[in-house]
Amino acid sequence: MTSGPVVTSGPAATEAAAPVDPEVAAVVLDLLTAGRAAAAPPATAPAGAPSPGPLLGVWAHPDDETYLSGALMATAAHLGARVVCVTATRGELGGLVPPGSPPGLTLDRLRVAELAEALDVLGVREQVLLGLPDGGCAQVAQAAAAGPAGPPGPAGPVERIAGIIRELRPAVVVTFGPDGFTGHPDHRAVSAWTTTAFARAAPDGARLLYAAASTDHRERTRDVDELLGIAVDGADLDGDDGPVVPPGALAVRLNLAGRLLERKVAALRVHASQTAGALAALGPDRFAGWVAEEAFVDHRGRVSP
Repeated sequence: MTSGPVVTSGPAATEAAAPVDPEVAAVVLDLLTAGRAAAAPPATAPAGAPSPGPLLGVWAHPDDETYLSGALMATAAHLGARVVCVTATRGELGGLVPPGSPPGLTLDRLRVAELAEALDVLGVREQVLLGLPDGGCAQVAQAAAAGPAGPPGPAGPVERIAGIIRELRPAVVVTFGPDGFTGHPDHRAVSAWTTTAFARAAPDGARLLYAAASTDHRERTRDVDELLGIAVDGADLDGDDGPVVPPGALAVRLNLAGRLLERKVAALRVHASQTAGALAALGPDRFAGWVAEEAFVDHRGRVSP
């Protein structure tokens, strides 16, 4: 990758024992092999098996990737697909450094380290950090309209993401929808950048999917969302432009259980600066049930407001 700092590790320590749910694996394999004629083959693929194309995730903050696509990434990596995670910010505004941390540790350094470790748990070896300001992505977008005297505008992140798409030639790109999933302005900005970059650079046959939630999962976990205040910035998760849709409207739905769900929860535990409070409030079983769905809609079914 040439469009941002890339961190590439060796084989993840957990990869050899990677749990795979056969039903989830079948869905992910189908997703990554459809339209593969234009996508680059992975470096390694099982002999005689369909060749899963690369998966690219583009997110705003460390932990977004695991909450919304952790099992998808883990399964894709296990199937032999190349998986790349792009994170726009370092998450420096995401609270306070936990008590007892080493002297001088800043939250941005902590969250970047948590991100790297969580991706390792999931078997993901490549990440790109764009280094944009946490809480300021929407302002970066607005600055472009001010003219050349302003800070880098959306052409900056759009072109960086487009460059990654051109090099990787992903079969699938996943990101937030225009709703931002929670309405967060950074999420909305990342969605807009990625959608534009995809239109400019995606290979034929590639798919762009927006993170969503099914109405039935939302009903089962509504009390958790309300307890944790997940609908931030005044967003209405159930509104017409929200991310909650009937199951039939979903392009992809992964229902997680067993060891695959345990692995996702383990990766979320690594993001301790962000998840320790929720785990303490909910308990491990309720927390696992809350994150046991990963769902996406096709971007062609959503129009930016």
